Amino acid sequence: MGLITATRAFFKALFNRQFSKKVDELLKETKALPPGPPPPTAAQLLAVLQKEGRLLDFLSESLEGFGDAQVGGVARGVHSGCAKALQQYLSLQPVLSQKDGEKVEVPVGFSPAEIRLVGKVQGDPPFQGVLRHHGWKLASARLPELKTDDVLVPAEVEL
Repeated sequence: MGLITATRAFFKALFNRQFSKKVDELLKETKALPPGPPPPTAAQLLAVLQKEGRLLDFLSESLEGFGDAQVGGVARGVHSGCAKALQQYLSLQPVLSQKDGEKVEVPVGFSPAEIRLVGKVQGDPPFQGVLRHHGWKLASARLPELKTDDVLVPAEVEL
């Protein structure tokens, strides 16, 4: 969809001076937008999830030979720790404020990075549809700095 729109806009701007001026104005506006929050590094996020919820240990362990009750008990602790880490270090908010299952309108000029259209997409926006997932965006991150670039959590040795 984006390639078709870009191609149409290119040729229209090439042959229509008025449209070309409007495109220039839009491009200038996008440069003036304030930058969003800096994204956390994957290493910082993994370090926090390991420290608080032992996520890497859980995902690295084979679950073969363990019963559902045992896995569920461990998963409950991992979930609790990782949820705590997310609440402590990240501020998340939904991309769209409506609840899943509600009808929504996708406006002209929507950002494909924020809204993914699924199903049978035809024509041009605005689109009417049903929200399947409200999405998530990072409002802010306050992740601790790592002491080294490659050690997420140090090994522990009891003496």
